[in-house]
Amino acid sequence: MSKPLWGTAFLVCCACLCCLSAGVASAQDTARVVVVATTDVHGRVMHWDYERDREAPWGLSRAATVVDSLRRTYPGQVVLVDAGDLLQGNPFAAYFATVRRVRPHPIVEAMNVLGYDAAVPGNHEFDFGLEFLERSTADAKYRIVAGNVFRLPQRTFLYLDGATVERGTVRVGIAGFTTPGVMVWNGGHLVGRVVVEPILPHADRSLRELQARGAHLKVVLIHSGLDGVSSYDTAGVGAENVAAALAGLGVKPDLVVVGHSHRRLRDSVIEGVHFVQPDPWARSLSVVHVLLTGDSSAGNWKVDRIAGELVPLQNVVPDPRVAGRFAPFHEEVRAWVLRPIATTRERWSAQYARVEDTPIIDFINRVQQSVTGAQLSATAAFNVEAGFGPGPIRLGDVAALYPYENTLKAVKIDGATLKWYLEKSALYFRTFRPGEPIVNDSVPGYNFDIVSGVSYSIDLSRPPGSRIRDLEYRGRPVTPADTFTLALNSYRQAGGGGYDRLRQLPVIYDRDESLRDLLVEAMRRAGELKTSDYFEPSWQLLPPQAREAARKAFSR
Repeated sequence: MSKPLWGTAFLVCCACLCCLSAGVASAQDTARVVVVATTDVHGRVMHWDYERDREAPWGLSRAATVVDSLRRTYPGQVVLVDAGDLLQGNPFAAYFATVRRVRPHPIVEAMNVLGYDAAVPGNHEFDFGLEFLERSTADAKYRIVAGNVFRLPQRTFLYLDGATVERGTVRVGIAGFTTPGVMVWNGGHLVGRVVVEPILPHADRSLRELQARGAHLKVVLIHSGLDGVSSYDTAGVGAENVAAALAGLGVKPDLVVVGHSHRRLRDSVIEGVHFVQPDPWARSLSVVHVLLTGDSSAGNWKVDRIAGELVPLQNVVPDPRVAGRFAPFHEEVRAWVLRPIATTRERWSAQYARVEDTPIIDFINRVQQSVTGAQLSATAAFNVEAGFGPGPIRLGDVAALYPYENTLKAVKIDGATLKWYLEKSALYFRTFRPGEPIVNDSVPGYNFDIVSGVSYSIDLSRPPGSRIRDLEYRGRPVTPADTFTLALNSYRQAGGGGYDRLRQLPVIYDRDESLRDLLVEAMRRAGELKTSDYFEPSWQLLPPQAREAARKAFSR
């Protein structure tokens, strides 16, 4: 077990409180509210890495220790919230979504046990379908706020427009919003049944309503990045990352808990509004101390000061109450992910899969081609730390290789769009200049796609948009008018990652099949995986110096 360092975090929180208290006029009454937040937990109830089968520096089990300590230190003053993406994202979440559906859902029950006050659904809450989401959240004892999510055709709120909780005589108003990108990534589950609308118009309305309801402290839980461009075509949908724009509304929130982008914000202030974002996977907590002044007898309070801190959980001892409560579920998932599904005599690794053609990516693409009958196939190297062999291949290895809940689709694509697709993918790399970083940090690795079935080179000595060279199909140059069938995942087909032109292509295959399940089934059928059965080198980075720089970027 880890050694406790919660004492350090406790001193930080006390320091925050002392700073807030200093300088407040004694003639006024004071009240305190401590807002504690998580976001993008992605199924991490326990302090365990199921893919590597070892203890991990995260989990609601660790968070519970800090939350309980804060509640003892500040009795009746703590408000616990989450900014979305709870029910998807690791083997624990996948097991209780696809293998054994129990009620109450273990992740929701963990939230109940910790005593959450409110949460907003994230985009990944919709990955397993609307029925699963509603059944899972039906047992939530906390408030679910989603002011821009509506049930159709009635256009009623799917959850709550907003909520208030009271701490003493302080009324805390909580609003929640989730990115409308849900309609891009999960539109197949939702069209005609649920709509997620642009955030800002509904945020303005919800905050005005919270103010009218007498909220002394207005908190927004927003599953949307702070700012930046959207990863999809926003026409008819709405922007993905708008949290910072909340500071420009007529009625401003006092505090915004940001999610979705997997970044961290200790306490950023924009036009008087405080923004916080804890690390994903319950690696840390945002602990925000709010001091209010006013008249306690009349219950009139005004926010005076706010100070937020990030409390890391790596060395916090897990709460034995939570760990014990969910131990049976934990062991059930461990047994599932450790189950062997095939074997191999070789080492398969994704370490350099974004630098050169590899057997492990060719395996994914071959499975997609085989199932759909497509001429071409595209996938990303989602996790460059994934790998397996020699020896048994476990289900957990496949979960590490393919961590997302994508389904398989196929489209018709012409040569011009194929080249555009590859050029856009190549934006993952910077133009090669010796001694300078080669990877473009503004492009997530999961947006670098590799296409099998054609051969091509990515010349990083050329500027973006003109890097694809020697694009050939079966030894013949690809022309703009050529047509192909292309297998790809549902996220990319929907235009995810900014590949909006793919969304316009005719879909020729869609059976709602889990890609991870298809990979597992292919391994089971093979029994023993051999690289020679799949490896067909078809792409490369140029010039050689750029390729070497890229390899160094992924060396460890």
